[in-house]
Amino acid sequence: MSLRLAVATEDLNTSLKIGIGLAGSYEVSGVRLNSRSEVPADKATSSSIRQILLSVQERRMEVAGLLCPTRHALYDQEFLEPRLNIIRQSMTLAQKLETRELVVRCGRIPDSDAQPAASAPVDIEDQANPFSFSVASDAGPSPATEFSLLCEILNDLTRHGNHVGCVLQLQLSAYSEKLIRRLLAAVTAGPMDIVFDPATAIMTGTNPTKIFRNLYQELGYVRGRDAVRNMDDAGTEVALGDGIVDWTELLPTLQEADYSGWLCVERTGGDNRADDVQRGVSHLKTIIPSNAD
Repeated sequence: MSLRLAVATEDLNTSLKIGIGLAGSYEVSGVRLNSRSEVPADKATSSSIRQILLSVQERRMEVAGLLCPTRHALYDQEFLEPRLNIIRQSMTLAQKLETRELVVRCGRIPDSDAQPAASAPVDIEDQANPFSFSVASDAGPSPATEFSLLCEILNDLTRHGNHVGCVLQLQLSAYSEKLIRRLLAAVTAGPMDIVFDPATAIMTGTNPTKIFRNLYQELGYVRGRDAVRNMDDAGTEVALGDGIVDWTELLPTLQEADYSGWLCVERTGGDNRADDVQRGVSHLKTIIPSNAD
């Protein structure tokens, strides 16, 4: 099995045309595109899509999935319908760009077993005072309600994915094996994978290789990111190879599991993102040279 390396063109800090050219010079197999800032799903024309595919294919690459970023959690009821509409449009666009993966941000998975947060008691005098700054008693939807809504949304989206030939890749803010398996068991309308991000594992205090071994059957798209842990027990993303992800252990683990999806090298911060991405690709190829593409 060969690991298929890709890069996210938006991390190269240039135009899409130049970014595709840079990716080709890195000798990777694919480029991941952004369906909002680079190839707007609601505005992309047949002509622009053909030009992108031609540019990618001329450099012997493929489109390695799309990212559809959103500002809120997938199940946040604010702007919910517009959010779901752009995701559906992005799933349709993925098929036109000859790829099957659409990466979307979920946020945390609500724990339906958790008890709702108790509301602070409101003083009777405060209730009668029109100038009172008392906190409202409405604590918002319960975790069980949020979980139910998330499942409803994902069943709707995966049903659409079945129709257009796109598999949803769910990007999480933490890896809870219990919650992930509970969520996947509740989403039955179509296929869906969990995005595996070693940097997220590091920043939330878990071991990336252990997470992959325990969940590999549920994991799909792999983000090539690195991170370090700080003294205050927080985490920070760094360039791939500069963090504490043990790639010499993780990459063989992907191979042992016969992972055949994309490994997309990313750099979401820093002053030299394009250089960091190039160094990250080179670092991975140094570890397993014969399986880098």
